[in-house]
Amino acid sequence: MKKPITVIMAGLLSYGALLAVPVTTVQVHAEESTDNQAAKPRVKRTQTLRPVIFKKLDAVRALADEKKYAEALDELNAVEKIRRNSYEQAMTHNMFAYVYFNQENYKGAIGAYNKVLATDGIPDSLEQTTRYSVAKLYLMQEDYKSALTELNKWFAIVEKPGAEAYILRAQIQFQLEQYNKALPDVKKAIAMIKEQGNLPKENWLMLERAVYYQNKDFKSLARCLQDLATLYPKPQYWVQLAAVYSELSLPKKELATLETAYDQKFLTKENELISYAQALLGQEIPVKAAAVLEKGMKDDIVKPNAKNLSLLGDAWMLAKEYDKAIDVMGKAAKESGKGMDFFKLAQIHTERQEWKLALQNVEAALKAGDLKEPSQAYILKGLVLFNLDDLPYARDTFEQAHQFAGSEKMADQWLKYIDGEQKRREYMAEAG
Repeated sequence: MKKPITVIMAGLLSYGALLAVPVTTVQVHAEESTDNQAAKPRVKRTQTLRPVIFKKLDAVRALADEKKYAEALDELNAVEKIRRNSYEQAMTHNMFAYVYFNQENYKGAIGAYNKVLATDGIPDSLEQTTRYSVAKLYLMQEDYKSALTELNKWFAIVEKPGAEAYILRAQIQFQLEQYNKALPDVKKAIAMIKEQGNLPKENWLMLERAVYYQNKDFKSLARCLQDLATLYPKPQYWVQLAAVYSELSLPKKELATLETAYDQKFLTKENELISYAQALLGQEIPVKAAAVLEKGMKDDIVKPNAKNLSLLGDAWMLAKEYDKAIDVMGKAAKESGKGMDFFKLAQIHTERQEWKLALQNVEAALKAGDLKEPSQAYILKGLVLFNLDDLPYARDTFEQAHQFAGSEKMADQWLKYIDGEQKRREYMAEAG
């Protein structure tokens, strides 16, 4: 799939700009003589447009601007029959390109521009502007290889390329997936603009962002997104910056970014609010996490489904707001039927020493059959049974827990403790 072209195609070679050279004078360049005689400048004469040709081409331009393309082309074909110097021929081809471009006949425009370039003795300025226009036309047709070839020829003949040209080449290189080549050009363009005391354009920074992303350079990507979020504060830049901080394992910066975005009302999507709540929980700020989720549900942004209710229940449980946690987690378990939600509910009841309710929910968790670590549920169930003073059943449960890898040690400790407790009770009974 081709990537979208972000370059603005305005500014293709305009006919009016090319006719700015006076038509009634001859351009001269003086060169110093090396003879021992009296120095006299030698004159190098260059061709220019005669008034009659200028008027005809200017009339064609007017027809093209009025969208009378057929008449414009007829007039140009008539001009072609007139004897002209090489510069006049080049300007005629240039006018063909102008008409074709306005017709959106880009292939025809490229052909006409190539005839301009094939004309002997054209001025350097005309060659430069023509090659730049051809590169842009190839880009418009998504012929990126040809566009890059022409633009590199342009770079070879221009003394001081501007920032726009570097960005244009970077965009073409990006389309060709030449990311390592695109990066120096986009960085140079941005540096040139900053040196002038101006701000880089948003789409330039977006191109820099895209290159860093393709290169998996997340550290530089974070810096670029900081610039975008500061200079062009839009919700997506803050959200993307937070995601990059998460990728870089910088949870505090991730949270700070999301907090700033939330305060500016930039977090307007469910997944954004969920990410913010999770970041708050990661930094042990459960009350605020719960508040964010509840407001999101109230505003009809966060859906009150089992998954989101479970997260809200986690927040209230970590905040030790057990009444709220039981209410929310009960709804989550009822809707999802998942073992983990029942397990969490059992944990809350255990914290409150509500042993019968805890047993009821941990059994429901095991019955669901979808726990990733069922050993934890067996450990919890054994604990609950012990507190219900059902030692034989508790012992059987810890025996089951012992069968799972990773839980043997804890299960052994409980089994030894229960055996010791049973012996103690037997001894007390005999002694009594």
